Amino acid sequence: MTRTALIGGASKGLGFGCAQALAQKGCRIVMCARNELDLNAAAHTLHSQYSNVDIITIPCDWSKKEALEQLQMTLQSKKIDIDILINNVGGPTPGTISQQNEKSWEEALDLLFRSTIRVYSIVLPGMRKRRWGRIVNILSTTALEPSPLLATSSVVRAALASYAKLMAWDVVKDGITINSLMPAGFLTARTNQLIDDAARRRSVDRGVIVAEKEAELPSGHFMDPIELGYVAAFLASDEAAGITGTLLPVDGGAKKSL
Repeated sequence: MTRTALIGGASKGLGFGCAQALAQKGCRIVMCARNELDLNAAAHTLHSQYSNVDIITIPCDWSKKEALEQLQMTLQSKKIDIDILINNVGGPTPGTISQQNEKSWEEALDLLFRSTIRVYSIVLPGMRKRRWGRIVNILSTTALEPSPLLATSSVVRAALASYAKLMAWDVVKDGITINSLMPAGFLTARTNQLIDDAARRRSVDRGVIVAEKEAELPSGHFMDPIELGYVAAFLASDEAAGITGTLLPVDGGAKKSL
């Protein structure tokens, strides 16, 4: 049976890595991202790599309620049933806790938390009806180890991890699993943004920051996003039916806690 996977932030980085890994497994891929040009370019690349895979693109900003309502209508009109959800969006604006205001907290909640509630409501009814479903949330190690420079991300992702755990208990009897991944050490657009921010803040060349970041990683180098995709693809498989409610680091050993 061909499974259909809905992937957020699929035009680049970790989302695209998940699209690659699931395409390798023969899944039909529904790619979402805010920028239509980037999304179409990513779909073209994916099709060149996996020409036998059905790829559908739907431009959508998951942080906007109206956009997700339109996504739901599009899926229904095209009669697309979602079996696998890769819940992935970009990160909120970096900053310390004292730099935040009500607007920045609201933006982070819309981007990370409210979007999750809304996209779950799109896919879960069908998954329950078919008694099979897989949801993989792409979080961050900040969900367990808060970062002083990523205040909103740290707080909201921790809340999202709790939400996913509670929801996993609620749907497991329906054949649905929900797991959360905590990536770190991947070279993505988000990583490059944080590197550039640090370079500007310290008035040094970005190469200095890259060298420092890689030196902090046990492997000594950044990982490719498809490596996260392979883990997500396994959790989205039949073989992973007994794994649910987990919060799993995929960080090359970078996380310091047990």
